Amino acid sequence: MAKRDYYKALGVPKGATEEDIKKAYRKLARKYHPDLNPNSQQSEDRFKEISEAYENLSDPTKRSNYDTYGDPQGPGVTPPGFSSGNFSGFDFSGGIDLGNLFGTQIQRSGPERGSDLVHSVRLGFAESFRGTKLTIGVQRSESCAPCQGTGDTLAQKKTCVQCKGQGRFQSRNFLFGGMQLCSTCEGRGYTAPSCSVCRGQGKRPKQETLTIAIPPGVDEGSRLRVAGKGEAGHRGGGSGDFYLQISIDPDPRFDRKGNNLYVSLPVSFSEAALGAKIEIPTPEGVTTLKIPPGIQTGTKLRVKGQGMPIMRSEQRGDLFAEIHVVTPTIQDERSKDLLRELAELNDASTRNERDQFYA
Repeated sequence: MAKRDYYKALGVPKGATEEDIKKAYRKLARKYHPDLNPNSQQSEDRFKEISEAYENLSDPTKRSNYDTYGDPQGPGVTPPGFSSGNFSGFDFSGGIDLGNLFGTQIQRSGPERGSDLVHSVRLGFAESFRGTKLTIGVQRSESCAPCQGTGDTLAQKKTCVQCKGQGRFQSRNFLFGGMQLCSTCEGRGYTAPSCSVCRGQGKRPKQETLTIAIPPGVDEGSRLRVAGKGEAGHRGGGSGDFYLQISIDPDPRFDRKGNNLYVSLPVSFSEAALGAKIEIPTPEGVTTLKIPPGIQTGTKLRVKGQGMPIMRSEQRGDLFAEIHVVTPTIQDERSKDLLRELAELNDASTRNERDQFYA
C-alpha cells in the first residue's frame, strides 16, 4: 500500500482533473520550494511530499493503479516511500525545471541590447537620383537616466542576502544539484526597490524627430541605418538601431537594373537605314545619340556615365538605348512605288540569306 494520501498531499479531491492536479502542485511548489526557503528542513520535506504525489498522480497509469490498488506500481508491489530514504522507484531523469515550475524561465537579468525599429518610406525617381533629406517622427524608448536603465533605485540597492551578492549559489536540494541562479535577485547579486521614475521598466517613451540624408543612387529595397535610434536596451544594454526601408516609384521612361538605366528608343525606317542623330531622355534632361546606318531592332547603344549615381562614390552607371525600328504604314501609291524600287535595289541579299537559311 502507498504510505501517503497523494490527493490529501496536494489538497485536491480524488476526482480532480489533470489540470486541477497541475495547478495545485505548482501552487504548493511555489510555497515550499527549497531554493525559496533556504535552511528550512520542514519546507524541504513538504516539497518532497508534494513532488512524490504529483509524480504519481500526473501519470495516468500510476494514478489508475493508485486509485484501484492503493499503490501506483500496481498490485503486489511495495513502493518505496520517502520515509525510507530510497528514491529509486521515481524517474527524475528529466529533472524538474524551476522555470517550468513557475511558468517562466528564470534567467540572469543582465544588460540586453534593445530591439531595432524599421520605418518604410517611398521615394520618387528624381529623389532617388539626386538624393534628399527626410524628417521622420519616431516613437521610441530611451534608457531611464535616474536608474541608468536598470529599473532599480540604485541609491537603495542592497547585497542579496540569499546569494551574498554572487547571483548564484550551490543548491542543497537533491533535485537541483550544482550552481543555481538566485531567484531572489534574478542573478543580479543585489535587491533594490523599483525605480519610481520608470516604474521598474528601465526605459521611458520618447517622441523624437530624425533627419536622415538619403544618398544619391539609393535603390529599391535599400535599408539605411541610424545607429542607436531604436528601442532602449534592458538593464543598461545599448539601444537598438533605426532602419529606413526604401521603396522607389518607377519612372515611365527608364527601366533600372542596378546602376544602369535602359530606355526604349523607336526609330523610323529611314533613320534606321540612313543613320540619324536623335535626342533621348536622361535623368537630368536630354542628350543626343548618334544612330549608325543600318541599325537593327534590339541593338543597344550605350551612353557612358548617364545612368544612376553609384552610392557613396563619384561614379555613375550607364544609359542604354534599345532600338526598335518602326515599320511605316504605307497608303499612298507614290510611297509604295518608291519602296518597290528600293526593294529591287537592296532586298536581293536579304532574300538570298533567307533562302539559304531555310534550304
